[in-house]
Amino acid sequence: ACKLLEIQRKDLPELNDEFASEISQFETLDEYKADLKKQLEEAKAKAAAAQNENNVVEKVVENAEIELPAPMVDMQCEQMLDDYARRMQSQGLPLEQYMQYTGMTVEKLKEQFRPQAERNLKTRLVLEEIVKAENIAVSEEAIDAEIEKMAAAYKIEPAKMKEYVGAEQREELAMDLKIQEAVDFLVAEAKLQ
Repeated sequence: ACKLLEIQRKDLPELNDEFASEISQFETLDEYKADLKKQLEEAKAKAAAAQNENNVVEKVVENAEIELPAPMVDMQCEQMLDDYARRMQSQGLPLEQYMQYTGMTVEKLKEQFRPQAERNLKTRLVLEEIVKAENIAVSEEAIDAEIEKMAAAYKIEPAKMKEYVGAEQREELAMDLKIQEAVDFLVAEAKLQ
């Protein structure tokens, strides 16, 4: 036997101009739909561009002959393990507890990370060589613009963010921007062929 306390039913709002104006900055449902369509198309275009970049870079890396020193790969695996542990911890599960549940060990996890670590290192090294070969440079203004984007993402004053970013971080940021320029260069060259 059971006692019924309550019956609920979801009432979906009517799709009309009033609904559109309540949930968005648009006055009409047609404007709202047009904006949603535009957002979806932009997201799809970005995903396609990212996939194209990945394909081009993958092909270049696949054709590169690089011998990676074991200590370099080990260090990359260690960094990946640290990142993994931080993500697990942020979800409320310490790495040690995860390993107890799954029967994994640090060594097994590192071995799982090894193929991805090698791919990451090869990709980075190939792109750094392209940066050198093509004399790709970035301006101080481009670095400052990237720092301002970071400041906006963290909701920090751009001037404060520039104070936090030291010379070493600026160099890393500059290299990341050069790497992106190298990727853009590869994609542009791939389209010509």
